[in-house]
Amino acid sequence: MKRLPILGLLFVALMLVLVQPDIVDAQTSTYNKKFESPDYLKIHLLFTNDLHGGIAPSKAWFMNPEFPPDLGGGASMFTYVKEIREQAAAEGSEVLLLDGGNIFQGTPLGMADSGRAMIDWMNLMEYDATVIGLQEFMFGIENIAALDEQAQFPFLSANLSSDNYSPQPNLIKSFQGVKLGIFGLTTANTPSKLLPEQTRGVEFSREIHSAKVQVQTLRNQGVNCIIGLSHLGVPYQREDEFAEFVDTYEDESDFGDRVITNLELGHLVKGIDLIVSGGTNAGYNTPWEDPQTHTIIVQGYGGASNIGHIVLYVHRKTGTLAGYKNPFARGVLFTLSTDDIQPDQKIAQHLIDLEKARSFVVKRDFSKAKSSVALGESTKLERWQFDVPNFNRDNYLDVVTWNMEWFPKSNDSTITAVAEIMQKVNADIYAVQEIGSLEQFAAMMDLLPTYGFQVTRQSSFFDQAVIYKKSVLAYVGREEPFAHSDYNFAGRPPLRVDFVWEVDGKREPVSIIDLHLKCCGNGLERRKKSVAELHEYLSLGMEMGEENIIVLGDWNDQIDDVGVIQSFTAFLDDPNNFRFATDRIAGDVEQASYPTWPSFLDHILIGKGFFDEFENNSTIQTLPVSDWLGSWEEYELLISDHRPVLMQLNMSH
Repeated sequence: MKRLPILGLLFVALMLVLVQPDIVDAQTSTYNKKFESPDYLKIHLLFTNDLHGGIAPSKAWFMNPEFPPDLGGGASMFTYVKEIREQAAAEGSEVLLLDGGNIFQGTPLGMADSGRAMIDWMNLMEYDATVIGLQEFMFGIENIAALDEQAQFPFLSANLSSDNYSPQPNLIKSFQGVKLGIFGLTTANTPSKLLPEQTRGVEFSREIHSAKVQVQTLRNQGVNCIIGLSHLGVPYQREDEFAEFVDTYEDESDFGDRVITNLELGHLVKGIDLIVSGGTNAGYNTPWEDPQTHTIIVQGYGGASNIGHIVLYVHRKTGTLAGYKNPFARGVLFTLSTDDIQPDQKIAQHLIDLEKARSFVVKRDFSKAKSSVALGESTKLERWQFDVPNFNRDNYLDVVTWNMEWFPKSNDSTITAVAEIMQKVNADIYAVQEIGSLEQFAAMMDLLPTYGFQVTRQSSFFDQAVIYKKSVLAYVGREEPFAHSDYNFAGRPPLRVDFVWEVDGKREPVSIIDLHLKCCGNGLERRKKSVAELHEYLSLGMEMGEENIIVLGDWNDQIDDVGVIQSFTAFLDDPNNFRFATDRIAGDVEQASYPTWPSFLDHILIGKGFFDEFENNSTIQTLPVSDWLGSWEEYELLISDHRPVLMQLNMSH
């Protein structure tokens, strides 16, 4: 017999590895032909997660930014589920439809009625259960209770409770005499991601302990196949995250206050057969199987772009999960392209009409602004004793944009440092980006009682906020105009807040748009599209007389780049209506807002309503925060890698 040479063997081994993706990190199937015998019950488990109100038909920009295919959303999902139910009825199998949470937050369709339209659609879909996700708390626990009452399926969560409402912890489904147990878990980290009033009165128990209690509770009721409906998320780069976790894990006590993911839950809690995950938008075609507990974990992409489908085989006699099968060549996720699955036309039209009714542009009524109220001075903040100048000038509108990088980078130290700087700079408006914890942001605002604030409600990745001095700015209203289609805005739709500026009897409307555009990867193309969309939106406002516009934030691009390698063309080609105030200083390396590159990424754009004011002795500058803190290294460690940019607009006439 001939033997392959050593190099040949190495080549064959290498090819086997290359052509078998995910061979190490995920088991693609445990299917066996014996599962088709009467001894096993076949269950089609269908799942969604992180719908974020995105069920209207849409374009799949993430698939092809130039020629995006059509997605049928909730109408195509209805067709798919209907077809699987018909197939199951014909073959004598069963169907289970579950959702991993974050139902309505993210689009006007979902948010306009606090989630009620989404529950109507889920009732139509005949969901079996959902878990209470982090963003379900957008309008507080009372709204969750009302949605639960409206739903024809249970809201599950075994680790949260309140005085007036506590959700059902688990659900037992019986299929042809076989019991399945489903329990819900909500991330205990929820309060840190939201404003305090959104979770006030709610107690969150630790996830690991709660899961163990539920497994035992279901076992005691004769359930041997257990599904966790768990809103803890599967992280991006799950293999790397899992490897880091098992390298550092020593004892369960290490995880008392740790924010855990479903990978860790599945590793630490025995007895969970499968976890349907929600909480992050990182979809995975291949299920994850824990190497120790053999818990299977599935998670789809968010925004109703797909539906998950995994086929389970349960031994009828023992009620245990014997194995599973991926129904598609690529795995368990089915993209809802209209080329592959036709939407139900009646449902599609209803969702289109709903979205249109909740997404149109309206003229603002600035007469609704309440007159500003004189306020006393807040306590002078001197924990750090920074030597920061007071930039406030009479009859000027002082506006700052500030990317605060994963706020708060150093927890309480960041909170007190930023509050002290803001108080001493004494600007009228701060537009901030990259808020990582709204709970801690609110703690900072407690130190600044003379300021009000508005934060984003529909971001999926970081938040923005507009902070304003209540003595000179009367609040009119707020909007997140691109929440219904935020792909080009990187999941961070701009926040618009409208005011009336009131000083010494003078009144001027002011509209602030705070944005944080896409960085890196395919960022350039997405920034170009988002800037073009923003220009079109603001131009429509101009036609209605809304000219006092200030757009500011982290644009992640430089004005002095030329041609196709920058994204500002739509505004630069319209100098009669828009102007970048930062154009004055963007070419000065000493003024770089991102000095470690160095580059100027944080810009302020004004509409033509402020052209005269800007030319009338107004100023624009990058603030020298590193000088106030003693060094750039200290500032970057404590607060951010971006410097704030201040415009002082002369409002004198």
